[in-house]
Amino acid sequence: MEEGAKEIRFREDYHVKYRRMFGKQRPPLPQIVEAYRDYAPPCNAVRDVEMLLRHIPPEYLNGLQSIVLSNSLGLSRDERRQKIWSRNRKVQLSECRGWYSQSTPARGARITLLVDNIFRGAGRFGLRIGLFRNVVLADVLYHEVGHHIHATRRPEYRGKEDIAETWRAKLEKRLFRERYWYLLPIALPIKLAMDLKGDVLRLVRYVKRRIPPKKH
Repeated sequence: MEEGAKEIRFREDYHVKYRRMFGKQRPPLPQIVEAYRDYAPPCNAVRDVEMLLRHIPPEYLNGLQSIVLSNSLGLSRDERRQKIWSRNRKVQLSECRGWYSQSTPARGARITLLVDNIFRGAGRFGLRIGLFRNVVLADVLYHEVGHHIHATRRPEYRGKEDIAETWRAKLEKRLFRERYWYLLPIALPIKLAMDLKGDVLRLVRYVKRRIPPKKH
């Protein structure tokens, strides 16, 4: 069965299961909007994000209006200059993989994902593997959903990034339990290896930023 047909079957089975459990139709997902500039994602990002959202309890998505899929060049000039706080340091938006914007009187809450930054370094072969691709994407999406949960449902008084990471881990466990249950015996070693790779890459970027340029 082709991947597209599998996804349609999954959607149908998911809605049937939800109606049986709760006696009602699952609420609609946040709107997924593509806003790329001179960029084509290496996969069907809309389909993958929609699948990941379907494994999140609907009540955690209440008030989340949209998921914007973009790339670093798709940001406006002002946005590229803008910086946000991330773990006690400021980072330019163009270097981020994603961020959460709380609701305002003019619009609902929104998550922006920079797909080019998310998949940078993933490798063409890795992106062909659905599990690998979805874990890389879930790492960012579920972290930002964690910010939404913290802002709208479960306020806590500790570091916002730590809280978002806690929710990311919970949502990823749910994803593996529901979709990749057959891989659970090997899922933890794979996840630990991917986390270690991410930590090494972040350390390399941190060191590079602090090495003064060579004088000619």
